[in-house]
Amino acid sequence: MADIQIGKAPKNYAVLPFYAGGAFFLLCIAVALFAIIPELKGYYAAPHLVSVVHMFTIGWASMIMMGATYQLLPVICEHHLFSSRLSLLSFLCMFTGALLLISAFWWFQTGWLMLTGGGLIWLASVAYWINVVSTGGACDRHHMQKCFLVSAASWFVMTTSLGWFTALQFVYPSTSVPIPIWLKIHAHVGLAGWFLQLISGVSSKLIPMFLLGKSKKENRLRAAFFWQNGGLIIFLIQAPLQGIDWLSGIAAVMIVAGIAFQISYVYDAFQHRVRKPLDLQMKHSMLAFAFLLLAILLLPVVYRWDHQWSIIYGMLLLMGWVSSLILGQTFKTLPFIVWNARYKQWNGKFKIPLPRQLYTEWRLQWQFRLYLLSIGLWLLAVFTHNEWLAYAAALSWLGMALCYAVNVVEILFHRVQIPDHVGTVHTRSVLS
Repeated sequence: MADIQIGKAPKNYAVLPFYAGGAFFLLCIAVALFAIIPELKGYYAAPHLVSVVHMFTIGWASMIMMGATYQLLPVICEHHLFSSRLSLLSFLCMFTGALLLISAFWWFQTGWLMLTGGGLIWLASVAYWINVVSTGGACDRHHMQKCFLVSAASWFVMTTSLGWFTALQFVYPSTSVPIPIWLKIHAHVGLAGWFLQLISGVSSKLIPMFLLGKSKKENRLRAAFFWQNGGLIIFLIQAPLQGIDWLSGIAAVMIVAGIAFQISYVYDAFQHRVRKPLDLQMKHSMLAFAFLLLAILLLPVVYRWDHQWSIIYGMLLLMGWVSSLILGQTFKTLPFIVWNARYKQWNGKFKIPLPRQLYTEWRLQWQFRLYLLSIGLWLLAVFTHNEWLAYAAALSWLGMALCYAVNVVEILFHRVQIPDHVGTVHTRSVLS
């Protein structure tokens, strides 16, 4: 990360709580997976399944992505974050709202609990949007990355608005559009708008940087931005009026074209990389794109045969694409954030640890192994309807989540010792 201006990094309290919150919800997912195994043969929108999906999308993925954006956007824009306090407020609203909403789905409480949780998440998305737009507005460099991040923030607000409106339909029905249609619109806007746009912007910056590779084909990023957003806009206008039909298919083709342009940009950087061997973090990241491609290939099957393939499709996207990318990039970004906070002032004055020495390497290795095992077992278990395989998959996921969470805690509470010849010995954690 030497080519970005670390002096513009935001306050620790604006970023680090999101990583802690994400680790917490990953552990919640690992426990909840055991409970939903008997329900995998039923309807994919059953309350417990919907609850776990929102643990993935809100508690785990969105939490980490918001924190990563707050860290990355100021340094690539070379401009301070608009408001660290607003960032902290967005975390508090997001964390509390996620707890309420996930609980409401689990026990299917469609009243005040669901609406309050959804409302707090909406407030978090608005606070996030204000921060991103205000910070990005002062940015003249890294134009396409900024466009993706601002666009993602806008789709995030749209996603949470649609989610709250859908929750409202359970209590006060106000439209003739069936609730399942609203749920599908909400889910697809979240996946192709919020997640895809943010991942496109972040990965097009971080992956080439960590690979020591560079692509000069910025036109591919511009094409990706155009096709992804064009398809989303058509889908958002058409789906509430006509339902999911052939025009939705055209929108999907446009979005897939945008994904192809974005992946081709990353692949071009991969081909021109200086750092040939891939470490575990980058293997996680590369694997994420493989899961995304598998999910895209599965789309025609999902629309023809609904339940079983829908669950596999969701696993490829949430457990595969999104989670694999986060599991890898966490240990590229978080150690550097903490290292910068604790060791930057001492760099060059005496021997200090490297960022990768702030966590335990063997846990990262087991995290990767258990992740691969868990994903393979989950897909096989759902395909064959084998509960024993599902329990083995859940156990593997729990082991992976523990490896991840312990490493995150180790980094967050890393304590530094300044040698006696430098001055008074200081021992404090990064959260102090």
